[in-house]
Amino acid sequence: MTLFFVTDRAGAHVSRFDALLEALASDYEFVAVTYGPDGEPSATVAGVQCESWDAVRGELAAEDSVVVSGPLDTVSAHLEGGGFAHVGISFATDVMVTAAQNVDDLTRLRSVVASLDVVVTDNYATENALISVGATPEKILRIPWGPDFALPHSTATRSDYGWPDDRRIILYPRSLDPHYDPDVFVDALAQVATRIPDVLAVFVEAGSLVSEIKHSLLSKGLSESALFEPLREPEVFRSMMSLADVVVVTPRTDGTSVTVMDAMAQGVPVVSSLTAGSAEWVVEGITGWTFPVGNASALANAIERAVIVNEDHKALITDQAKRLVQAKAGWEASSLRLAERIRGLLDGR
Repeated sequence: MTLFFVTDRAGAHVSRFDALLEALASDYEFVAVTYGPDGEPSATVAGVQCESWDAVRGELAAEDSVVVSGPLDTVSAHLEGGGFAHVGISFATDVMVTAAQNVDDLTRLRSVVASLDVVVTDNYATENALISVGATPEKILRIPWGPDFALPHSTATRSDYGWPDDRRIILYPRSLDPHYDPDVFVDALAQVATRIPDVLAVFVEAGSLVSEIKHSLLSKGLSESALFEPLREPEVFRSMMSLADVVVVTPRTDGTSVTVMDAMAQGVPVVSSLTAGSAEWVVEGITGWTFPVGNASALANAIERAVIVNEDHKALITDQAKRLVQAKAGWEASSLRLAERIRGLLDGR
């Protein structure tokens, strides 16, 4: 039996799912979906080049297969009715954003969820939403996509990246895309920089809003308070994160952020927008600092609290954050639970 992983995503989550699935089956294939100018998909399945969802679904159905796919809206929904065992992975926004937009998307979500054998999510809010649209609790596998504690501790220094030792580094680790609301961080940074002049924001130069964010920083007089790093490999980025004074994330909605949990696991203070996913992990004044989604002034205040907190207080918060993540979010335990469900499908159980 062939195990397929079909996705149009890339990044750390996909890499970890890919590695896990490859280890589960001797006959395994990763199917990367890309899109042409007309929006039609392109993918190679079992050596056959497919240029439509019908073709992709047909090739998967022609094999004796178990299919893992995601996100639910852009991939899994198009594979419905293929006749194969099907595990759908929710990336949170497919449920919490896309399906909430209109009745057609909501109806499509209900249909794909009903067709899946297993649906995977990483947070309680998405799990509850999936149950509300018809998934049985038994069908849902909720597993945090947390840190891999087996990874070695970083020995990098700020000088390795050209970062100054005499500045307070605020790392903004998410791509500069609308969903992550980087504008609110720039607005907050303008307030923070006037009160704490030695702050230095580090951005990742990736996403659709890079040019706009650079222009906004320039127009607000923040050129000396910001620098940009190229997109790095996950292990390099993780070492960079360990060197920050504070990590800030500002999504409008999100599932369980592995970036946030990586920071928490490394003892780096976290400031996060208060989304359904982040609320499970970042508790104001206990494991980090929070602010209402889209509120720049509240974000500025949260950053200042995280930056100026005394060392004893910071040590308490980061230790508590690390304890929470280690107890509940490790990737090793989560991956074992996912592997067991997929093995059951491969074995016909």
